[in-house]
Amino acid sequence: MDGIHWLPEDFDAYCLLLARGLDVDELVVRLGYDPRAVMPAVTAGEAFEHSMDASPVARLGAAGGWAFSLEQWSAEGVEAAAARRVSVGTECIAVLNSGMPPVWFLHAVDGEVVAYFEPSDAQDVVDESPGQLASGLVAAGLVAAGVPEGTAEESSEVLLLKLVEQHFGVELPRASLTGQALPALAFTAV
Repeated sequence: MDGIHWLPEDFDAYCLLLARGLDVDELVVRLGYDPRAVMPAVTAGEAFEHSMDASPVARLGAAGGWAFSLEQWSAEGVEAAAARRVSVGTECIAVLNSGMPPVWFLHAVDGEVVAYFEPSDAQDVVDESPGQLASGLVAAGLVAAGVPEGTAEESSEVLLLKLVEQHFGVELPRASLTGQALPALAFTAV
């Protein structure tokens, strides 16, 4: 596996939603859709085109104990209501790069959003809940790297993704996400 810190190299804008311990069908249901609505094989290019021409699309899969949805140029997965539904009985995380700063990070546990911040606000998260949850450890890592002060040697987005890899154990197969067709879900009004 490749971690997730490579996402900014391959996607100009993305919303990555990950749910621990769910399969793809259960993720789809928790997002408010029938699993029969899943399109069987969509490439990254096809998902992008559909998102630009019709409605947002999330490519779907599972890796390392996490179900995921990866959107290009939309942000359905980082919506608080969706995160609350997806995280019931488990946890979910989401990272949003809208194509314009800032990048956002969300962590929900058992139906409650426990962290929602941009890397430059990581000190606030550390002050509120120092190290109690993995999202607190992510925030502490951003602070230690100097992101809130603007002194980090690496981009705050890449640091955030590396810390999510480390503290949540998240890895996704880069070759599959960039070069293969995956099941996908078109978001429509639910």
